[in-house]
Amino acid sequence: MARWIMNVNMELYNTLKEECLELIFVFGEDGRYINCSNKARESLGYLQDEDMGKFENIFPNILLEETSLLEHVEADVYRKNETCFPADVKIIRFEDDKFIVFAIDQTETRNMARELKACKEELKSELKYKTEFVSNITHELRTPVNGIQGMTKNLLNTELDSFQLETVGIIEQCCVNMSKIINDLLDFSKMESDKLVLENKAFSFREFLNKVMAFNVTLVNEKGLKLLVHVGDDIPKYLIGDELRLTQIFNNLISNAVKFTTIGHVAVEASLIREEDDFVELFFMVVDTGIGIAKENMDKLFKKFSQVDASTTRRFGGTGLGLSISKKLVELMGGDIKVESEVGKGSSFSFNVILKKADEAEETTGVELPSGNFVYEGSGQYSESEEESKYSGEGGDGWKLKANSDKIYQFGTSENIREINTALEKLFICIELGNWEKAENFASVVKNLISDNESEQQLKKEAFRLELIIRRGDHDKALVQFNTFKNKLAELGF
Repeated sequence: MARWIMNVNMELYNTLKEECLELIFVFGEDGRYINCSNKARESLGYLQDEDMGKFENIFPNILLEETSLLEHVEADVYRKNETCFPADVKIIRFEDDKFIVFAIDQTETRNMARELKACKEELKSELKYKTEFVSNITHELRTPVNGIQGMTKNLLNTELDSFQLETVGIIEQCCVNMSKIINDLLDFSKMESDKLVLENKAFSFREFLNKVMAFNVTLVNEKGLKLLVHVGDDIPKYLIGDELRLTQIFNNLISNAVKFTTIGHVAVEASLIREEDDFVELFFMVVDTGIGIAKENMDKLFKKFSQVDASTTRRFGGTGLGLSISKKLVELMGGDIKVESEVGKGSSFSFNVILKKADEAEETTGVELPSGNFVYEGSGQYSESEEESKYSGEGGDGWKLKANSDKIYQFGTSENIREINTALEKLFICIELGNWEKAENFASVVKNLISDNESEQQLKKEAFRLELIIRRGDHDKALVQFNTFKNKLAELGF
């Protein structure tokens, strides 16, 4: 800009002097005032052709020569009436014996900054009071709820007719629901005040998972659903982490899956992503065959007090806090949570966490969940189901497809397409997480599920390309090829 000013002709200079919104001053080498823009004259309260005196009259806090060597400075600009305003000032040398001073009034900017700071302080204060209020009120609510729960349990131990038994049962269930809401609000208040912390201690992983399944299986069975489980056999027996909070995440995801599913199953998967020194990264999935979620509603899922729509709250209840709390807990454990869903077909929630390995746990119940695939029917009660659970982790070799049904390999059958879509769901998550070893195994599963018939040759080629790209570990190209394959599959009507 300085070079440009030095080369302008007088006509252009006069135009600049009259029209420029910045304040422009010209001073001699001795600091005497020579000229200024109309905007500068108006801002400082001088009349046309009135002498402004010397540089230090207007800019008493900076030196002309020294400041010209700097990029810009913040300084007060003094008016004729000796009041001042803040400005961003830039000085450049002009024609060897002159200086041009550019000044931008910062009054409005400073005022906005002060207002913004005041608003932030006010919001911070309001947030503090709100958090304290929520915390206090939930503690106050817990006392009568616990009292009602205690009385209902006492009543259930007495002789009641069927009507009384049903009534007391409803009261007890209402207390359970109220307790969940209170717990969500307490966790929310802790989140808002950054007081939500993890308590890390050693625990038995398979015992923990058994307790989670035992807690949820009754609700699953009541709705006539199946609870399918897959546990990787390479997960260490003992881990260090917050077992209670991990349980909270699972209970939230599984209860949501059951809540929104009327036919089919809820599947829970636990597998090892990587093991490094004393730490392990675990990957979990909760998949349901429920109502699904529309794409336009996905961004609402993890927001506080948010549900897909008002009808969801009326029909299914809840505070809309569960998923946002789960997301925060997963992040505190060094992981991330994702969701894939399709309306009418179901949803898949997945998350990863980083935990520390332990040699043993202090308290154990002795009831452990086994490795492999099974239908969970109750604590210590499992049944294998080749029809429902087709994938099995075979040690370090990754995932293998169990081939007990020929229909799985008959391309286009409902069994075959279901297996392809299941493998694609897991493949997408592995690509997103950068777990290339498992991604390659899933890509191989997909490829093997496509027959060698001439009509499927192009689809088979796309699956082969996908496997090769995944082998190179290129995230962007893998996603592009993944979508290409899905589009080819859709073109065939699947």
